[in-house]
Amino acid sequence: MRSKIWLLLLVVLAGCSAQQGGVKAARNHIYAVGYAPISLQQPADHQQKLLHAMRASKMDAYRELTEQLGGVMTSSSSTMNSNILQDGTVSNSSRGVVRGARVVNSYPDGDMYVTELELDLKVYEKLRLGR
Repeated sequence: MRSKIWLLLLVVLAGCSAQQGGVKAARNHIYAVGYAPISLQQPADHQQKLLHAMRASKMDAYRELTEQLGGVMTSSSSTMNSNILQDGTVSNSSRGVVRGARVVNSYPDGDMYVTELELDLKVYEKLRLGR
């Protein structure tokens, strides 16, 4: 079950990266799309699952914006024994503050909840510098 979910997320994310974040690109703007599966949310009540998925998809979209603005820090390690790879791990992280983003669209799509964000880079720069 878990591998099916990861495969679905990879397919969805690959499709969106080819589309400039799922919405058309504009000059001096960046876009991000966040996704969250509705049925996998913890509450038993469907309406609460939907609310959790809405929040999770928005957080995912902000994570995507943060990665676009500040980049992604990647670290990896591998363990070998007698020239045989025993274990390998890769982890990514991003950290930053996003100011001035606005929700362009937010909607359920099948079992996924989708949130689309837009950030005007001129507005972002003004807010970042406190002007």
